[in-house]
Amino acid sequence: MRTPPSPQPRRALGPTPARARTLPAAGPLDRRLALPLALAIGVAGALVAVGQPAAASPADEAATAAVGPAQDGSLLNGSPYGGHRADLGRETIAPHDGWAAWSGPTFPEDVERQAEPTTGGAAAAPAEVYEVDTWQELRDALSGREGGSQNDARFNETPRIVYVTGAIDAFTAADGTRLTCEDFASQVSVGDTGEPFSMDDYIAHYDPSGPWGWTDPAGPLEEARVKAASLQAARTQQHVGSNVTIVGVGDDAQISGANVRVRGAHNVILRNLRFSDGYDCFPQWDPGDSATGNWNSAYDNVSLWTSTSVWVDHSTFDDGEHPADSLPVVFGRPFEVHDGLLDITHGSDLVTVSYNRFMSHDKTMLIGSSDSRLQDRGQHRVTLHHNYWQDIGQRAPRVRFGDVHAYNNYYRQTETGSFQYYWGSGKESSLVVENNAVRLARGSDPAKVVGAYGGTMLSESGTLLNGRPADLLAAYNATASTPLADEARWSPSDAYRYRLLPTIAVPLVVTATAGAGTLPSTLPAPK
Repeated sequence: MRTPPSPQPRRALGPTPARARTLPAAGPLDRRLALPLALAIGVAGALVAVGQPAAASPADEAATAAVGPAQDGSLLNGSPYGGHRADLGRETIAPHDGWAAWSGPTFPEDVERQAEPTTGGAAAAPAEVYEVDTWQELRDALSGREGGSQNDARFNETPRIVYVTGAIDAFTAADGTRLTCEDFASQVSVGDTGEPFSMDDYIAHYDPSGPWGWTDPAGPLEEARVKAASLQAARTQQHVGSNVTIVGVGDDAQISGANVRVRGAHNVILRNLRFSDGYDCFPQWDPGDSATGNWNSAYDNVSLWTSTSVWVDHSTFDDGEHPADSLPVVFGRPFEVHDGLLDITHGSDLVTVSYNRFMSHDKTMLIGSSDSRLQDRGQHRVTLHHNYWQDIGQRAPRVRFGDVHAYNNYYRQTETGSFQYYWGSGKESSLVVENNAVRLARGSDPAKVVGAYGGTMLSESGTLLNGRPADLLAAYNATASTPLADEARWSPSDAYRYRLLPTIAVPLVVTATAGAGTLPSTLPAPK
């Protein structure tokens, strides 16, 4: 069986200027996307300006070909590019593309950090550019050395670009062996019995209908579950440090079975990747979680913890081989092996999430981890634009403390069973939702699109529901015991410039441009 080699430095593109050139309007990306965008614009009419003329994510450059330049003479949504046009590794976020393009102070965990627009690994030296196609190669590249530890990766601030080619599976040992949950469980003995841990034994022992009842799990079996979970985390959880770009090449780049955790870092870019099936072998039973109890998983596909200036773009998030409808029901509740798809918590700040797909999942995006984390006041500033959410249950997003802007997103339900809400107003949050398109399945209640979880306000405008203008906040307030104020404590145009697509154009534009594989992408061009 092949032992994966250490990641080898690949060809780099040379120094990247502080402000690289703008992609010409006649490039291949424009030709690829101009037709659907032109059709959408033709149906909807002229773009609507908000604040000053704006720059945003690269896919919108195609709109320039359809409607011409912005009023200030710049491209409608220009994007800095360096090196080969289809090489995404040297790209940086465009000026004004949401909170991740903002400059100024941020205070994760009450420690001041001076933020600059996100550039990721654009300044990487030739020796810090990697091409990887195995889990071990990815881990080594992020650590900066062969066999590096999680802390090596977490605290490594050397600028790096990591190109992912093909499908990478985190359930793979360093020698290439495919791992299973039993491989982790078999390494743990239950107490002094000498018997290996088994989730089947755990379920039988803590069944609330049996002698154990509705008490929290404790004792040798719970202790063994925690040990088995730690073994899995050591293998399938991977930290990402500062000044890093991880980018997929082509339309099949994928990281599955992993929890990719950007923790305590700054200046990170994740693009053109499918993040799939962050699978927890050993979820915990919590009988006190709601009136019926719940199984709680430890892993998101991607987690941002105490991290700032992060751009997540043109990626796809899903449950892979373990979709929600494939999970068994245990103790009357879904045996949940996933947590979030992309969670932004623990004081993370200045994040732009653009042109992504979030597919067939329950708890999709949590912004802010706990009502008790008062140190997160002033943090959790996030921009969500041109994302596609299909058949998700909730949290698109749910927000605590943050100033969050959600515009030109497309929310689509094809079935009623999983849907709970989209926009969750949590403690001390201030959401601004503009020109979003919502399509609910027949029988879904529009009043459920908004949810309140300790919040007091939510500003909504320009929404289309099933193709027609709708005030979904008013629908929620009509039956709410404590209505939400239709206002926000901040204005996005005071923080950055942006343009809104007319909402009627959003479904066509977003379905044509969001997700992994929609951007041309290659390895660096030969020198």
